[in-house]
Amino acid sequence: MVFSSPIFLFIFLPFVWIIHAMLPEKFRKSFLLFASIVFYMYGEGSFVLLMILTILTAYASIRFIQSHEKHRTAAAITGSLFSIGILLVFKYSNFFTEQLAELLSLFQIKITPTNFHLPLGISFFSFQAVSCIIDFYRKKDKTGRISLLDTALYISFFPQLVAGPIVRYDNFIPQLKYREVHYAAFLYGLKRFAYGFAKKVLLSNNIAIVVDKIYAADPESLSTPVAWSASLLFCVQLYFDFSGYSDMAIGLARMFGIKIPENFNYPFAATSLGNMWRRWHISLSTWFRDYLYIPLGGSRKGEFRTILNIWIIFLICGLWHGAAWHYILFGSISAFFITVERIFKKHCSFRNRILAHIYTLFVVFPPFFMSVRANSVRHFLQITRAMFVPNFSGLQFSQIFETKTLVATLAGLIFGFPIYKKIEARFGGSVIFKCGEALLLAVLFAIAITSNSMIFSEMFIYFRF
Repeated sequence: MVFSSPIFLFIFLPFVWIIHAMLPEKFRKSFLLFASIVFYMYGEGSFVLLMILTILTAYASIRFIQSHEKHRTAAAITGSLFSIGILLVFKYSNFFTEQLAELLSLFQIKITPTNFHLPLGISFFSFQAVSCIIDFYRKKDKTGRISLLDTALYISFFPQLVAGPIVRYDNFIPQLKYREVHYAAFLYGLKRFAYGFAKKVLLSNNIAIVVDKIYAADPESLSTPVAWSASLLFCVQLYFDFSGYSDMAIGLARMFGIKIPENFNYPFAATSLGNMWRRWHISLSTWFRDYLYIPLGGSRKGEFRTILNIWIIFLICGLWHGAAWHYILFGSISAFFITVERIFKKHCSFRNRILAHIYTLFVVFPPFFMSVRANSVRHFLQITRAMFVPNFSGLQFSQIFETKTLVATLAGLIFGFPIYKKIEARFGGSVIFKCGEALLLAVLFAIAITSNSMIFSEMFIYFRF
């Protein structure tokens, strides 16, 4: 069920919120779990059983850690490997068996690749389950009462179930005991949801019209300016698509009294790729840092080991985004730039902040985002060639841009930087600003819900991951 679809906006969300508000506190968690399961079943049907199996395994692992001190490490490893194993089977079996089939075909051996369906949100709820197990394993006090209901709701909570943000167990569980379900929290949640909805529908989906045309065209037919714009436009599209989803998830959670972490911090203002990863999909990058990078040794075991750990993390991060060679390329590009930046920073650095922004926007961003959006490594190389082999007679901006797309792109470039945040920090306390903001959100929401129905309900990009 897509947050920007009519069935969610006008049926599911109002009914769930009203019933939740009317119920006594002791029944609210059970109802939220029921609503979350219904939410997932609407899109994935019987695959909800896979999520329930993940929940039961995580809960069993926690209980075993709690009751068997001598075997708690084995329980934590086994439970975590089970959750990761489910992810590996459903997300990567098709890719690896396809590669194996191609390799064996060279020796005249034929095998049939697997054809597993990729359940929505499996990358996220699997990581939530691992976080749940490891966070409890690391706790000094393991004597507290562990509730299956709390664990199930933590992993399946519908606002962040399908595409995050990834929430920490130690952050989420205490909130279930002391939730702040009140008018102010609801209004804040409504505001964040409306902002996210506008980002998705009015900005990302309109920019997607041009991006899809560029990437669907023959790379040899692209003019050099259009080829250069391909990755930058997709960067804007992806940012407002995913940050829009995150805003909506944060807003929805607040409506039900739960605070979930921020996932973005104006990545367009980054001064390096390393700095961008601290601003982009923050919950994922910190997950990899805390559960993989640091356990591997982090930066504590010498320069060579640090660089090796960086490459391991980003290659896995690339594969997490998708089972294809261009996602491995995406991870390799990330690791390469961060390695170069690490070495470069020891000797010199961009003292001029403007030069640092230019480096990030025009050197780092093109290969970084293009490797995510390209259909294959070959497609990536073809567009890269179109960027650097001058051609001014191919596909032109005038052939693909529409007025609304141009407006959305310009608005995206402006609001991708913390301009509005600075205005809010200065004037946010005034009644005039609050009234103006409320009016702006009402207008944006009205424009969004009257948009073309195909754009209105378009799926979020990170649902593919």
